Amino acid sequence: MGSKNARGQAPAIRAAQAYSNKKAADKLLAEQKKEQASVQQLSRAQQKALTRQHAFNFNYDTLPKHSALKVIKDIDTGTVKLFVEFDIIYPKDIANDVNFLTVLPKYAELITKVEFRLVAPTNHGSPAIYRERVVNMMKTINCLNKFDIDEFQFVVSLNRAHNFAQMKLAAAAFGLNFKDWTMVTEVLHVKGRFNVDIGSKWDYRLACIYKEEFLVHKEL
Repeated sequence: MGSKNARGQAPAIRAAQAYSNKKAADKLLAEQKKEQASVQQLSRAQQKALTRQHAFNFNYDTLPKHSALKVIKDIDTGTVKLFVEFDIIYPKDIANDVNFLTVLPKYAELITKVEFRLVAPTNHGSPAIYRERVVNMMKTINCLNKFDIDEFQFVVSLNRAHNFAQMKLAAAAFGLNFKDWTMVTEVLHVKGRFNVDIGSKWDYRLACIYKEEFLVHKEL
């Protein structure tokens, strides 16, 4: 029958061994998950590098052209940027032309960096014209939301400093799905660009205008 003190020891050993085995298995699983994550991260980085190289080597002359669109390649960084000129004061063919919204999506699979330059008047002539321009701005933003953007700068051209009336259409930027966009202003006859900082008075006013006038036109 064995000694009284020996009774029940085997199950205790088995329990301890099971705990040890489970701990070892959990550790192995954690290491495997970590290794798998590292492989996936490397794969994503490699894929991103290949995508960037493809975008840089691509012949953009094969894509449809528009006077409001310009592609610039940066040889030093191996990157490509799309410049969008939304000029309402001296319009050529801009976003209210259906052709523009037909051409712009052709760049979506290649472009990840965008600079959007807005040239808008202080006065729009009438509320109806202003509302139409709000709709056209949001049509363009909705189209740009189909791009896989990793850099977006919104540039607003002003005829004089602190002319917020010219800024109002820039509220459309708050409709971008890419949230790390930046905004600057250019003032006529003044060198340099001036940041519209997050949390600034203008940033707050534009966010309010977006909610009141632009949000209703955002595609979900």
